Amino acid sequence: MQMLSNDYGCEGWRGEMARRIRKFDWSGTSLGPIGQWSDSLRSSVQMLLASPVPLVMLWGRAGHMVYNDAYAIFAGGRHPSLLGSPVEEGWPEVADFNRNVVDTCLAGKTLSYRDKQLVLFRSGAAEDVWLDLYYSPVVEDDGSPAGVIAIVIETTERVVAGRRQQEAEASLLQLTRNLEERVADAVAARIEAEGQLRQSQKMEAIGALTGGVAHDFNNVLQTISGNLQVLAIQERGNENVQKRVSAASAAVERGAKLSSQLLAFARRQPLSPTVLNPRRFFESFLELFQRALGERISVQMSLPETPWLIQVDRNQLENAVLNLAINSRDAMNGEGRLNLVVENVSLSASDLRDSEIAAGDYLRITVQDEGRGMTSDVLARACEPFFTTKEVGRGTGLGLSMVFGFVRQSGGHLAISSEAGRGTTVQMHFPRSNAPEIASDEVKDQSEIGGSNETILVVEDDAGVRASSVDLLSELGYNVLQAANGDAAMAILLSGVSVDLIFTDVVMPGLVQSVEIAAWARSRTPAIPVLFTSGHTRDIISKNHVLAPNITLLRKPYQPETLAQVVRKALAESSQKD
Repeated sequence: MQMLSNDYGCEGWRGEMARRIRKFDWSGTSLGPIGQWSDSLRSSVQMLLASPVPLVMLWGRAGHMVYNDAYAIFAGGRHPSLLGSPVEEGWPEVADFNRNVVDTCLAGKTLSYRDKQLVLFRSGAAEDVWLDLYYSPVVEDDGSPAGVIAIVIETTERVVAGRRQQEAEASLLQLTRNLEERVADAVAARIEAEGQLRQSQKMEAIGALTGGVAHDFNNVLQTISGNLQVLAIQERGNENVQKRVSAASAAVERGAKLSSQLLAFARRQPLSPTVLNPRRFFESFLELFQRALGERISVQMSLPETPWLIQVDRNQLENAVLNLAINSRDAMNGEGRLNLVVENVSLSASDLRDSEIAAGDYLRITVQDEGRGMTSDVLARACEPFFTTKEVGRGTGLGLSMVFGFVRQSGGHLAISSEAGRGTTVQMHFPRSNAPEIASDEVKDQSEIGGSNETILVVEDDAGVRASSVDLLSELGYNVLQAANGDAAMAILLSGVSVDLIFTDVVMPGLVQSVEIAAWARSRTPAIPVLFTSGHTRDIISKNHVLAPNITLLRKPYQPETLAQVVRKALAESSQKD
């Protein structure tokens, strides 16, 4: 290609990037051959090349990139291949961000960001970078927006310096504490917090601690559960092994329920509401309910023939009813009659004058006992966290506060009435749901949920959990790749390996987080399905503690049949979209 002649109006262009721009074949881009560039475009390029700060111009809706020498330094290993390329192809890891920039500026608007955090791959590896960014439209000769001029100032060094002392303290804490120490510290900190903080501060501090403990506990349980289930699969014909695996798995389930209670109190467990039929729920739940209370408690259950449907988290509803029943058992000293009544009720405004819910149709679940009851002073404090009338060692005072929080979070109302020596009545009101009941999607035939030569990338920082997950998926017939963190996972994905599903923990160390992996996966054509797993999401993928409809979360610890079913469903849904 010939060098640009002076009558193109570019004789003032100087520097390395000026030479590259003159030599580049622009005929295949939205800018067109360089000899046909408009006066406005040539002026913009001249201004860009003369600037000492990093500038890049994104021309046309595709955002073909033209930049100066300072930006070439910022681009690192991406230079010089960025020149002339569409911005979404040049920086695929921030494609959605740049698409919004181009669309906004082509509409005649401007954008600016201070210390914007992005994950970029400038030299083949993920980098957490912070930038000051300023975007303005570039106009054509006729005054219409034709592109974007971007000023890019990297502030990473300043931001990182300000944070270095702190993500250091966190590393030291992570390295020096083991699980037993965390449990002991959490209990000690909880006791100290109760005496020093006001109620709201106390709840937040203790919630953070117990949530962290529960998360680690869930990882331990998942490692145990995963290895047990791999053993069960490998020893299908060994009756003795199967019996022992079943006994150990039951213990894991009990531990998982304890962890779930900690997370519910800490407000760190996102709810997964589903429409359920109370009759089916309580009929399947009654045996467990009776077993938890013991033989000397007589349970009288009353259910309407056609109860109204409700939309709640099934596991949390089970925990709430069990908590109330255990409180009743203790109030009756382990012997007496307990009434469990489920009713359809239409409540008026006068019925609800002491609550914050609106008048309407509700399903009411009543747990009533014949125990010692509560005085008015005790009743007034019954839902306060850590308040208990039980002797030391027999109660934490968390039961009713957990039930209260769950009912309120589900859009309902909790009412308690009691009289000393006459027993206690607790009523949970849940709004009636007009949505259809969700049919069970359990798969009975194990052969229907195995792999069909698909490839799954497992991303998990806990080595024990990762190994058991990989073994389980391999036993199910899948090709399995594994990564210990998001950085390693992104390197695998960018290497060009074909992956059919990404199975990733929510919270991991490293620069690239699971939500960023998911965003990258959704930007592919076709999109790669992502299945999240966690024992404690810390609100990273949830809003108001309720999972978004497009998020699939498998809670730890999970059973192999549950993993198999959810993986198969995610792959099937992805193939249907294709």
